[in-house]
Amino acid sequence: MVYNTPLMSSDLDELYQDLILDHYKHPRCQGCINNPDAQADVVNPLCGDQISLTLSGKDHRVSEIRFSGKGCSISQASASMMAEACQGRTLEEVREITSKFKSFMHGEAGLVELESVGSDLLALQGVRKFTARIKCALLAWEAMHRCIEDLSSKTKVII
Repeated sequence: MVYNTPLMSSDLDELYQDLILDHYKHPRCQGCINNPDAQADVVNPLCGDQISLTLSGKDHRVSEIRFSGKGCSISQASASMMAEACQGRTLEEVREITSKFKSFMHGEAGLVELESVGSDLLALQGVRKFTARIKCALLAWEAMHRCIEDLSSKTKVII
Protein backbone atom coordinates (compact mmCIF):
# COMPACT_ATOMS: atom_id res chain seq x y z
CA MET A 1 0.00 0.00 0.00
CA VAL A 2 1.26 3.48 -0.86
CA TYR A 3 0.80 6.17 1.75
CA ASN A 4 0.27 9.82 1.07
CA THR A 5 3.74 11.38 0.84
CA PRO A 6 2.71 14.85 2.09
CA LEU A 7 1.36 13.26 5.28
CA MET A 8 4.61 11.36 5.77
CA SER A 9 6.57 14.55 5.16
CA SER A 10 4.37 16.41 7.64
CA ASP A 11 4.91 13.69 10.24
CA LEU A 12 8.65 13.89 9.73
CA ASP A 13 8.59 17.69 10.02
CA GLU A 14 6.66 17.37 13.28
CA LEU A 15 9.15 14.83 14.60
CA TYR A 16 12.03 17.15 13.73
CA GLN A 17 10.28 20.09 15.39
CA ASP A 18 9.79 18.00 18.53
CA LEU A 19 13.48 17.06 18.52
CA ILE A 20 14.54 20.70 18.18
CA LEU A 21 12.25 21.69 21.03
CA ASP A 22 13.58 18.85 23.18
CA HIS A 23 17.17 20.06 22.69
CA TYR A 24 16.02 23.62 23.43
CA LYS A 25 14.12 22.73 26.60
CA HIS A 26 16.58 20.06 27.79
CA PRO A 27 19.97 21.12 26.39
CA ARG A 28 22.81 18.62 26.45
CA CYS A 29 26.30 19.67 27.54
CA GLN A 30 25.10 22.95 29.00
CA GLY A 31 27.31 24.87 31.39
CA CYS A 32 30.90 26.03 31.48
CA ILE A 33 34.22 24.22 31.91
CA ASN A 34 36.51 25.67 34.56
CA ASN A 35 39.94 26.31 33.04
CA PRO A 36 39.03 25.29 29.47
CA ASP A 37 41.66 24.64 26.83
CA ALA A 38 39.66 26.75 24.37
CA GLN A 39 36.81 29.22 24.62
CA ALA A 40 34.81 31.29 22.17
CA ASP A 41 31.98 33.77 22.62
CA VAL A 42 29.86 34.60 19.58
CA VAL A 43 26.85 36.84 19.00
CA ASN A 44 24.46 37.10 16.09
CA PRO A 45 24.01 40.88 15.80
CA LEU A 46 20.87 40.47 13.67
CA CYS A 47 18.84 38.82 16.43
CA GLY A 48 20.95 39.01 19.60
CA ASP A 49 21.49 35.25 20.02
CA GLN A 50 24.60 34.48 22.09
CA ILE A 51 26.71 31.36 22.57
CA SER A 52 29.68 30.85 24.86
CA LEU A 53 31.52 27.60 24.15
CA THR A 54 34.24 26.00 26.27
CA LEU A 55 36.26 22.92 25.34
CA SER A 56 38.80 20.66 26.95
CA GLY A 57 41.11 18.58 24.82
CA LYS A 58 43.25 15.53 25.43
CA ASP A 59 45.16 13.27 23.07
CA HIS A 60 44.05 15.24 19.98
CA ARG A 61 40.40 14.80 21.02
CA VAL A 62 37.68 17.07 22.29
CA SER A 63 37.22 15.44 25.66
CA GLU A 64 34.55 17.79 26.99
CA ILE A 65 32.25 20.45 25.54
CA ARG A 66 30.03 22.87 27.41
CA PHE A 67 27.98 25.79 26.13
CA SER A 68 25.86 28.52 27.58
CA GLY A 69 23.89 31.25 25.93
CA LYS A 70 20.58 32.79 25.19
CA GLY A 71 18.53 33.08 22.09
CA CYS A 72 15.99 31.36 19.92
CA SER A 73 15.21 27.67 19.97
CA ILE A 74 17.19 27.14 16.76
CA SER A 75 20.47 28.59 18.06
CA GLN A 76 20.26 26.86 21.41
CA ALA A 77 19.13 23.49 20.02
CA SER A 78 21.86 23.61 17.38
CA ALA A 79 24.46 24.20 20.13
CA SER A 80 23.12 21.22 22.08
CA MET A 81 23.13 18.97 19.01
CA MET A 82 26.61 20.14 18.03
CA ALA A 83 28.02 19.39 21.48
CA GLU A 84 26.58 15.87 21.40
CA ALA A 85 27.86 15.24 17.87
CA CYS A 86 31.40 16.50 18.56
CA GLN A 87 32.23 15.44 22.11
CA GLY A 88 34.85 12.69 22.22
CA ARG A 89 35.89 13.11 18.60
CA THR A 90 39.30 14.02 17.26
CA LEU A 91 40.04 17.58 16.21
CA GLU A 92 40.09 16.47 12.58
CA GLU A 93 36.70 14.73 12.94
CA VAL A 94 35.22 17.87 14.51
CA ARG A 95 36.61 19.97 11.66
CA GLU A 96 35.01 17.61 9.17
CA ILE A 97 31.64 17.58 10.97
CA THR A 98 31.70 21.38 11.20
CA SER A 99 32.44 21.68 7.49
CA LYS A 100 29.72 19.17 6.56
CA PHE A 101 27.14 20.90 8.73
CA LYS A 102 27.92 24.35 7.32
CA SER A 103 27.70 22.98 3.77
CA PHE A 104 24.46 21.21 4.63
CA MET A 105 22.88 24.38 6.04
CA HIS A 106 23.88 26.37 2.94
CA GLY A 107 22.39 23.69 0.66
CA GLU A 108 25.80 22.67 -0.69
CA ALA A 109 25.68 19.18 0.85
CA GLY A 110 22.89 16.69 1.18
CA LEU A 111 21.56 14.47 3.90
CA VAL A 112 23.95 11.65 3.05
CA GLU A 113 26.99 13.69 4.05
CA LEU A 114 25.41 14.62 7.38
CA GLU A 115 23.93 11.18 8.11
CA SER A 116 27.44 9.84 8.62
CA VAL A 117 27.66 11.97 11.77
CA GLY A 118 24.84 9.91 13.26
CA SER A 119 23.21 12.58 15.38
CA ASP A 120 20.13 14.73 15.72
CA LEU A 121 21.54 17.36 13.36
CA LEU A 122 19.25 16.28 10.52
CA ALA A 123 16.36 17.80 12.46
CA LEU A 124 17.69 21.23 11.49
CA GLN A 125 17.18 20.65 7.75
CA GLY A 126 13.92 22.62 7.78
CA VAL A 127 15.83 25.72 8.88
CA ARG A 128 17.42 25.87 5.42
CA LYS A 129 14.11 27.15 4.07
CA PHE A 130 14.49 30.33 6.13
CA THR A 131 17.64 32.20 5.16
CA ALA A 132 17.59 34.47 8.20
CA ARG A 133 17.46 31.47 10.55
CA ILE A 134 20.51 29.74 9.03
CA LYS A 135 22.73 32.18 10.95
CA CYS A 136 20.98 31.10 14.15
CA ALA A 137 21.71 27.44 13.44
CA LEU A 138 25.35 28.18 12.56
CA LEU A 139 26.17 30.40 15.55
CA ALA A 140 27.45 27.60 17.81
CA TRP A 141 29.35 26.13 14.88
CA GLU A 142 31.25 29.39 14.44
CA ALA A 143 32.22 29.15 18.12
CA MET A 144 33.30 25.54 17.56
CA HIS A 145 35.42 26.53 14.58
CA ARG A 146 37.19 29.17 16.67
CA CYS A 147 37.77 26.75 19.54
CA ILE A 148 39.14 24.01 17.27
CA GLU A 149 41.54 26.45 15.63
CA ASP A 150 42.64 27.58 19.09
CA LEU A 151 43.11 23.99 20.25
CA SER A 152 45.02 23.12 17.08
CA SER A 153 47.44 25.96 17.66
CA LYS A 154 48.08 24.66 21.19
CA THR A 155 48.35 21.01 20.17
CA LYS A 156 51.98 20.63 21.05
CA VAL A 157 51.41 22.03 24.54
CA ILE A 158 47.97 20.82 25.63
CA ILE A 159 46.81 17.89 23.57
